[in-house]
Amino acid sequence: MVTATAFREAYSAGKVTALSYAQACLQEIERSDGQIQAWEHLMPDAVRQMAEQADADPAADNMKPLRGVPVGIKDIIDTCDAPCKWGLAELAGRQPAADATLVTSLRRAGAIIFGKTVTTEFAYLEKSRTRNPHDHSFSPGGSSSGSAAAVAAGHIPLAVGTQTGGSVIRPASYCQVHALKPTHTAIDKEGVLQTSQTLDQVGFFASCLDDICLLSSVLVDTPPLAEIEPISAPRLLMWQGLYDEQVEPYVHEGLQAIAAHLGAVVDLSPAPKELITRFQAAHKTIYDFEISQNLHPIIDPQPDKISAHAKDAVRRGRKLSTKDYREALLVREDARSFMATVFADYDGLLSASATGQAPTFENGTGNPACNTLWSLCGTPCLSLPLSGPLRITGPAGLGVGLQLTAGLGDDEKLLQTGIWLEARLT
Repeated sequence: MVTATAFREAYSAGKVTALSYAQACLQEIERSDGQIQAWEHLMPDAVRQMAEQADADPAADNMKPLRGVPVGIKDIIDTCDAPCKWGLAELAGRQPAADATLVTSLRRAGAIIFGKTVTTEFAYLEKSRTRNPHDHSFSPGGSSSGSAAAVAAGHIPLAVGTQTGGSVIRPASYCQVHALKPTHTAIDKEGVLQTSQTLDQVGFFASCLDDICLLSSVLVDTPPLAEIEPISAPRLLMWQGLYDEQVEPYVHEGLQAIAAHLGAVVDLSPAPKELITRFQAAHKTIYDFEISQNLHPIIDPQPDKISAHAKDAVRRGRKLSTKDYREALLVREDARSFMATVFADYDGLLSASATGQAPTFENGTGNPACNTLWSLCGTPCLSLPLSGPLRITGPAGLGVGLQLTAGLGDDEKLLQTGIWLEARLT
């Protein structure tokens, strides 16, 4: 796959066309998606027309940062030219009248929307049909399964997903691609299925960090890659024993090797386990309460057509009192305050993007334990798929990403630190 950044450089130099790039992506989708099944709705004819139009537009339009760049959209995000069924077969005919705000931003920046990528039902826990491109017997993760897999398979350079628990960073880890979940308020969620108004966040996937920076400049309003100031010797924190036995031993060992390699820039400290357990419990309470409030009007009339995962979430939410919910929201504020004190002293916190390598397909979408704290706090996170001797590798040879987290609103600092970090680890 030619990266979006490389395509833009060649395109600006007149060495390639948007149509030829789009055709190459469509050919790769045709070749491999029969096994991977990353796409819910593909629009090849419209894609070719949009690419031809991009090539025919005035030269001044080349200032658009995403002119001619293919992008996939998770199928809980509205698009006016493609159906959006939220991962539910019974909503196959749902056709939004307008684009989500973020899709409008992508189109204005010149992006070519290829179509909708597969998601899990209601972006929740029931696995989708999508397979891991690196080994089809394994899961790509959820709920942004199609978006992560489409990038990992080389179908497209960029894809948008969402995260409420761990649905951007975890699939990025399983599929070994880069991902950014920015600060929770950075991307407008108008036109995105709401399961939790407190926790829902938008993120995206790319095959390289340069492409993450490119898309972030459009959706998050961080500086373009060329304008991102280099950072020298950041101060990093790693909590030892984070999430205990939920994380595979080889992941803990891999993190220790990374810390040893980075040396004095990383402070090692025992994980504040009791606090984190309390914070994660609050995440679950908020999620259950809000998903029940948001989805019961859809689920109640057709319980026989809804997965047990979604019905159980609604049942759990109904058992929670408003007092339980409000107390959990107060715990969330405690978590955000606590993390603010941590990031007052550090540029970033290092942890694993997932508890281990991808689970087998039959075993579901995986454990989001490594991500829920950051979804609760809304802090920006970056997942880096390392290569070389410091790559964290599971028993089946699948990798585990390195997660870098920064303070609320520090999205540019996160990218600065990520660029520095990746250069020293790969």
